Amino acid sequence: MKKIAVMPNLGDYNIPLKILVERCLDMRVIQCPPTTKKTVEVGAKNSPDTICTPYKITLGNFIDCLEQTDATVLIMPGIACRLGLYDVLQKQALEDLGYKFEMLVLFDYAANAMRLYNTLSKYNSGLTEDDFNKVLDTVVRIVLDMDELADYRRRNGAFEITKGEFEKNYKAYLVKALEVKDAAEAKKLGAEYKKVFKSIKVVKPKKPIRIGLIGDLYSVFEPHGNCDIERWLAANGVEIVRDMDLTCTVKTMLDLGSLKQLIASSGGYVDYHIGGVANITVSHAYGMAKRGVDGLIHMKAASCSPEITAMSILQNISRDLDTPIIYLTFDTETSEAGLHTRLEAFLDMLNMKKVKCKK
Repeated sequence: MKKIAVMPNLGDYNIPLKILVERCLDMRVIQCPPTTKKTVEVGAKNSPDTICTPYKITLGNFIDCLEQTDATVLIMPGIACRLGLYDVLQKQALEDLGYKFEMLVLFDYAANAMRLYNTLSKYNSGLTEDDFNKVLDTVVRIVLDMDELADYRRRNGAFEITKGEFEKNYKAYLVKALEVKDAAEAKKLGAEYKKVFKSIKVVKPKKPIRIGLIGDLYSVFEPHGNCDIERWLAANGVEIVRDMDLTCTVKTMLDLGSLKQLIASSGGYVDYHIGGVANITVSHAYGMAKRGVDGLIHMKAASCSPEITAMSILQNISRDLDTPIIYLTFDTETSEAGLHTRLEAFLDMLNMKKVKCKK
């Protein structure tokens, strides 16, 4: 009988990770139960007070999985900032609570394809490099296409004539992506849905309010980690610009020269490694401001040290390039009502600034 594995909720990226694990290992990956208020409360109760919010939420996810499903293997993707250490701390915390399970960590700080293969082959001695590479090629193709589709949706979703059309087709793409046999089939599926997306009718103003999203991985990737901010912005007529996705993150983490490139593309605002993905935050903020976004939203989990460091740099970019920025910190007590009030005020300010600039 196949072992049942589960991973914490990480936006739509659970889909390609599920394909990677199921096709390389003799395991069945099931969906983590939805993150609820109780999930967050339980995770926070069993976490150190000063540790970052994603640790608390993902720990709550794991507890939900062990309590509500038949999963015996917990998968932590790993890589980047303190996320790469979560498995050690969470494993100990869960064992102290009396749970029995295996912990599988996919990536580490020195992540590359060969290290990933070595990790997976420990769990499946019959996994050949050739089979692994075929699966990896398929997963990479899916990630590239889903990121491109998601970016198109963010830029146009607020202006669709038939509401929900982009989301409906994006979800349909993800369901079909689970069934593709190889990279060629994945590429064909991606091309098909890119045509579908471009056929969706939109009525888009010539100069809509454009807001760039930046911040730590969890706050950007996981809707529950940011109170589903993208949905709210789209519902309020905003074109969303988000350069950070899994394609960008993996490329940055795996490319040894990427740190130098990030520093070079930061407009001289930083000349060292800040930590975590904060260099990506600064580089993307500078790039978006130069491209003329109307405003920036910086999102970070509470106690995220690298993003706290980035904030002072972002303030300089905001001032020098005349690009308003709002800073949002998400913790286990963040209120959607309070968040939406702040966002409404920010949008009002951007609209007034836009009108003033036209005069």
